[in-house]
Amino acid sequence: MRDMTRVSTRLAVALLLVSVPVASCSDILKVQDPQNFASSTLDNPILWPAIANGAEGDMMLVLDDNAIFTGMLSDELWDSSTWIDWHDISTGAIRANRPQGTFGDGVQNGLLRARYSAQAAVDKFTAGMKDTANTSPLMVQVKLVDAWSDLVLAMSFCESPPTQGAATVSDTVMFKNAATKLTAVLALAKAAHYTKETDRAAIVNQINAGIARANLMVGNYDAALAAAQLVPAGFEKDAVFSSNTTAQNNNEFVQGNTGSNRSYTIRGMWYNQIDTVAGYLKDWYSNNLDTRVPLLHDNNNAHGYNLGAGGVVKFFSNGKAPVAAAPIAMAKYGEMVLIQAEVAWRKGQFQAAVDAMNINRKAANLPNLVLPITGDVSTWVRDAILSERFATLFSEGFRMQDLYRFNLVTAKLGTGRLVKLPLSVTEAVNNSNIRLNGGKCPGIS
Repeated sequence: MRDMTRVSTRLAVALLLVSVPVASCSDILKVQDPQNFASSTLDNPILWPAIANGAEGDMMLVLDDNAIFTGMLSDELWDSSTWIDWHDISTGAIRANRPQGTFGDGVQNGLLRARYSAQAAVDKFTAGMKDTANTSPLMVQVKLVDAWSDLVLAMSFCESPPTQGAATVSDTVMFKNAATKLTAVLALAKAAHYTKETDRAAIVNQINAGIARANLMVGNYDAALAAAQLVPAGFEKDAVFSSNTTAQNNNEFVQGNTGSNRSYTIRGMWYNQIDTVAGYLKDWYSNNLDTRVPLLHDNNNAHGYNLGAGGVVKFFSNGKAPVAAAPIAMAKYGEMVLIQAEVAWRKGQFQAAVDAMNINRKAANLPNLVLPITGDVSTWVRDAILSERFATLFSEGFRMQDLYRFNLVTAKLGTGRLVKLPLSVTEAVNNSNIRLNGGKCPGIS
């Protein structure tokens, strides 16, 4: 079963030093707590970049599994494996007394671990850097990890603990927490002493993208629009993976590509919109090939990859992750354009919404949308936004949240389904303010 926490070799030095004094191989192998900054070795400023990179790497390493699990819970992906846990996620069911490590537990555990590591790094940098701490790019980096972890937790889980060991709060509260933290770190980023202004600009763009997303999700549309408009064309912040070791691989490749595990694929409702020869989903509006959604298929079962690993589900390879080192976009300009389109729609500015969506379509060499002059124009624009979000953000961890916030889970997938990932059993068991069966959600469609 692939729902587990991974530790990257590229982060091993930082995490091992954080955990224990380096004494012997046997001691190193006993590392349990990557957020324990007790070692005096870490007072050496040479190691501080490794601490910051370790926290950020921990967060990135769960984003592939997060995209798979939230995708399978939505109408974007489904299970083609032999694993009952993945089948349950894909069908939106949850078993009573499910064991730890199932149904996305590893994702939430990993995000919480990254957040706690980032917060511990803040304490370390504050103590070690003293008066210069709040002008250090490393402080900006770890505080951004803290905030971004909250943002992903809010996108994916119905509830999460807002601080270590606390009782859970709703996803709405987590979005608000993320927005507050991002706003605070934005001020730090603007004042920090970066060697290159391009480095500052990249961080500021990521922060503004997060502020835009968090505010959109809680209905602060003016704030979402203002932040989204600050992000320039061409911006993209990626989660980085590599082919060095399996722990560093992008699991969207490992589990969803021809020749690898073939454990998930695009959901069957989209099959008739796929050009299996060209290997792309057809654009919902023009029926042209949409290069934003590359899906490769083993036509005529020439290589024995026509079906997924379970031998039942027709398999299409995820072309957005064609190799083990493929990145995953955490935030990008295309999302900001769609935020602007959605805010325009919510304000009744339908032509402005269409004009914004056409920016992304032009970049994908697709024909412009034309606003209809009859019928329910508002619903048409809403559905266009959702279709454009599906294509632009395919397999990046957005679709479940979109169906949830537009109240479309029942319409798209039927009744009796979980609408978001549930609280990690591991967190419930080990958190004295929650305990087993102490979670409050998720809702059922």
